[in-house]
Amino acid sequence: MEEIYQKLSVVNLWEGFSNSDDTSFQVIEARHQHASGKISINRKLVYFKELDSWLAEGTEGDDGDTSQSLVLRLALIGCDIKRKLLKLSKDVLDPLLDEFNLELAYTYSQSCITNVSAIPSRGQQTYSFCYMPKLVAVWSQKSFARNRSTDRVRPNLTQGLILVEESNKGFLSDTLCSPWDARLYASPMFPALLFSMILSMQVHFEEAKIKVKLREIEERTGQDRIAAHKQEATTESYIKLAAQVDRHAVKLASVSRKSKMAEKTLSFVLQNTPNSAFGPSFGSTPPNPSELLRSHVTLLQDRLAMQAVDIEYTLRRVQLQINTLAGIISRDDVKANLDLAESQHRDSLSMKTLAIVTMVFLPGSFISALFSTSMFDWDSIDPGAGSIAVRTMPQFGLYWAITVPLTVVTFLLYFFWLRVMKRQRDRRKTSFDQLSAEEKGEASGIGLAKLRKEGTEVSKKSTMPFGNW
Repeated sequence: MEEIYQKLSVVNLWEGFSNSDDTSFQVIEARHQHASGKISINRKLVYFKELDSWLAEGTEGDDGDTSQSLVLRLALIGCDIKRKLLKLSKDVLDPLLDEFNLELAYTYSQSCITNVSAIPSRGQQTYSFCYMPKLVAVWSQKSFARNRSTDRVRPNLTQGLILVEESNKGFLSDTLCSPWDARLYASPMFPALLFSMILSMQVHFEEAKIKVKLREIEERTGQDRIAAHKQEATTESYIKLAAQVDRHAVKLASVSRKSKMAEKTLSFVLQNTPNSAFGPSFGSTPPNPSELLRSHVTLLQDRLAMQAVDIEYTLRRVQLQINTLAGIISRDDVKANLDLAESQHRDSLSMKTLAIVTMVFLPGSFISALFSTSMFDWDSIDPGAGSIAVRTMPQFGLYWAITVPLTVVTFLLYFFWLRVMKRQRDRRKTSFDQLSAEEKGEASGIGLAKLRKEGTEVSKKSTMPFGNW
């Protein structure tokens, strides 16, 4: 059974990670108080010089305190993902793995991204929980034989290592310090239950943050009709909002992944928890550990199912905002293009006006310059007369006789040139449309277009007086 895990462990996703020089680590310990039957939680730091004595607390026969028993101890090791650094010396990590029999589980966990599994190792069952890069845990449970001198069986001891990102270490430590029913600590699946609950809580918190930010975006895009639009609506602001919505979509995908991992972990807990042989307990009869664990798992599964529905709804809201922002940005782009086209159209009209004015005066200027024609008899002007009239020369009529026809011919040539250019553009457009249709295999569309064209020509002929009887 161990062979398959050893083969899969060849794939190391933690390649590049190194150990720091830290020789101390944080420990969460749970002790069962025999008198009250309750659990007391202790959180402390263990240093390298105390490592041997601390490990000896979990060995058989060294529990001399009859008032309490150690039932859980988990070592928390911080990780720096960016620097690829495990904040514990290898001289401390290796003895922990050896004492807890977690070498294979630890090696196998490095080959997984998201996984929870039971791994046999040297005749003992070990467990691995991977949710890279946020949380990785390996643990095992040790059972003890009956003590002949005291005729007492020491409770099972669950012990393991948790590798957690430094930013989440405080939250995880506070969550693990909350005591539970003493019967739950007897099950090796209790750490898996804690991890699934932590993932469920993180799903709730992260989705709540996304909802708050999404609400602000909905106010900006007008989806929330109640809120007033206080900020200026510009294309640049909408582009920034679109980038924010994209990030929210990525975060929602991460939240959905986390939710599915929690569901997988709960299914794993049920799979590895034996069914109660006596059925559910009623009345004052306390439930056995398996039944209590299953009831907690069922509750968490129902909670995760409703969270999945809420995540899907939030994702639909995000998709709606993505589409809305895309439409708003496209509308602004179209408006900007229309404004640019209108400005270019005005410039074109101005240039066309200048061209027409130039065409009006160009023939006359050309004739005048060519013949150096004198139009008026300036020598016949009497300075003492009160009239402003000036007699024209005989060449004045010749000037207009040449200029007017030449101007008309110039405009005719100009309009003829415009018509020829339009026909060439239409011809190129028609050939391009036909080639596009042929490439798409729309032969029937081409035939239909020809029939429509012929029908249009016939209808134009039939509209003439007395035409096509």
